[in-house]
Amino acid sequence: MSLVRGLDDYFCKLKSDFPIFSKHPDLVYLDNAATTQKPFSVIEKLKNFYSETNANVHRAVYRLAEESTALYEEAREIVASFVGAKSGEVIFTRGTTESLNLLAYSLGLSKKYRAFVVPLFEHHSNFVPWQQVAHILGLKFYPVKIHASGFLLEDVVKTINRCEKPFVFSMTGLTNSLGYRTPFEEVTKLVHSAGGVFVLDGAQLIPHEPFNFKESGVDFLAFSGHKILGPTGIGVLVGKEDLLKQMIPFQYGGEMIDRVGERDTTFAPIPHRFEAGTPNVAGAVGLGEALKYLERIGIEKISKHIKNLTEEAVKELSDIPGLTLYRPENSHGIISFSHENIHPHDLAELLSRLSNVAIRSGHHCSQQQMKVLGVSSLCRASFYLYNTHSDVKKLADGIREALRWFS
Repeated sequence: MSLVRGLDDYFCKLKSDFPIFSKHPDLVYLDNAATTQKPFSVIEKLKNFYSETNANVHRAVYRLAEESTALYEEAREIVASFVGAKSGEVIFTRGTTESLNLLAYSLGLSKKYRAFVVPLFEHHSNFVPWQQVAHILGLKFYPVKIHASGFLLEDVVKTINRCEKPFVFSMTGLTNSLGYRTPFEEVTKLVHSAGGVFVLDGAQLIPHEPFNFKESGVDFLAFSGHKILGPTGIGVLVGKEDLLKQMIPFQYGGEMIDRVGERDTTFAPIPHRFEAGTPNVAGAVGLGEALKYLERIGIEKISKHIKNLTEEAVKELSDIPGLTLYRPENSHGIISFSHENIHPHDLAELLSRLSNVAIRSGHHCSQQQMKVLGVSSLCRASFYLYNTHSDVKKLADGIREALRWFS
């Protein structure tokens, strides 16, 4: 048995951990860049929390409240360990989008930065917040030029050299639209050498490869729970302790305060000053369980399996006449494609109706990326750990079957 086949068999058995595939045994789910399915352990953790422990956190001294608070803070420890950060550097948010909005507003309102810099291939959640907050606060906004699927480091340097300083540079680790794995490590060094702050959108990267916040050198990291087997409505912002201490709160309300006076208010220490109101306690606990599940498997093993699936899909789809693959060098886990005669929405709909293959079609919240590629929309297949080589074969066969309807 080959190593690739052995790895595929291992992950094929893991599919039984995900109840949605028992309910829909013929489903080929390839929309993991949008959201992932949830294993039994995460669903049970959520059920048990609401059934046995539900109470608000950091507010009361009765037993349930103390247990709920302990579970919430335990989840923070699990997240911190998973990404190699201190627990005090982990802030729970509603998702990557809120994490990036928090940063854009808080860093902008600090009046320490004069410009925001963002590449044009960014997902809208890492483009629009910086663009709009710059407009609102009168800061400069610099989009970095891209070439088709990626960018040139010399264009990054040119943009950094001409932008007003100090500045914030925000970039994804893996693009949502094409799966382009950016050289964020090199860009981080360039940004730091110019006196800037670097923000990493890890929504697609963190579920796919080992990552250590401290060793990476980035200043901030944002990612979502639902794209890494966790619940929806929970996300993470990780920031260097010294930078977080300098930031002002993004939202105001209960549980983020120290003392409230008639004229002014002082705020709680980090991370609590950034978690105003009642947090998504169950979501945080569920996310912690999801990360424990992934750690039991091993993120390196998952990364290798997805790499195998991606390479197999490229081979299968490359043989289909009229199909164009948009796959930059150094891409991972995501394949976008189009057909010369069929609109992406029609192809995606027929794949679902005829073959029960679920893929995404559209601009993938990256309209500037689509504009540079010269298209308005694409089909996108994205893989995660419960996908197998059989799923890849069904995707290719499903596309061929759909094409016969148009011939």
